[in-house]
Amino acid sequence: MANTRNNLAALAISCFTVAGCASSEGSFQGAKGTLEVTRDLSYYTGREINLPLDSYVLTRSQRGDFEEAVYEIASECMRSFGLKWPRPTQEKSLAAENSRRYGVIDLRQAEKFGYRVPLPNGMDSEEASRIARDNTERTRRLPQEVRNVYTGEGVDVLKGRVVPRGGCRGSAYAKLGLPPEGFDSTTIDIMRYGAWDRARNSRIVIDAVTRWSTCMNKAGYQYKTLEEAVGDSAWQREKDPSEREIATAIADIGCKSEVMLAEKWHAVEVENQKALLRDKANILKGSKRKIEILMNNISRIHSGV
Repeated sequence: MANTRNNLAALAISCFTVAGCASSEGSFQGAKGTLEVTRDLSYYTGREINLPLDSYVLTRSQRGDFEEAVYEIASECMRSFGLKWPRPTQEKSLAAENSRRYGVIDLRQAEKFGYRVPLPNGMDSEEASRIARDNTERTRRLPQEVRNVYTGEGVDVLKGRVVPRGGCRGSAYAKLGLPPEGFDSTTIDIMRYGAWDRARNSRIVIDAVTRWSTCMNKAGYQYKTLEEAVGDSAWQREKDPSEREIATAIADIGCKSEVMLAEKWHAVEVENQKALLRDKANILKGSKRKIEILMNNISRIHSGV
């Protein structure tokens, strides 16, 4: 706790030294005109990062509900063939949606996890690795016949019963109002990635990364890009974050705060996504409607209607 207070104080000192927390650092020329960027320390202390296109894709909670509904419906189908399908492992993480979109920026989590994805409370890295392995292997160890009935691949009839199109999973998708391939968000995902990538390669963000690298160099860390820092091979050699990794991540966040990297990147990406709201309105409207129908169907099935 003392370290957190000290590091937050260091961020605040940097903030006031560089520009003053309450004021805008300046105006920048964005793709659609002038872009005002205001310094905001909350980016580096765990604030929720929201983007205009977030409501056009499934949230983490909705993904969990969807996976659970597919499991329940498909399991009933599998039992009709005398087979079982394992329950999916629910996604667990302390990291909020979009929290690592601009690199590692949450100081409180970096103090414990360095550059690594934060683990749920009470879970160590060994347990997390075991769960990840079990989740990967949970279906790979199943007999081929079981997997075929679940996916519908390579089997039309089993034990005198017709296997549904797309298997029991396809049957679950159909009951949820989806096509055989399930819920497809590829089009929206491509839009979101494009907006992020254009922001990453914008003059504003490239300049901020250059200034971040200079700041890191002054602090004794030789990284030209954000990717070099988070992907340093030294971190991969240790099971748990080392003192060096944690110190580097803390310095990294301090430099991001100093040059307002997250604020700038977020501002540019928001601008890019707002442009997509205008240019791709019909596609986005269809995606949102698809999500509404899916969640209504999940609720209806859970209520037994």
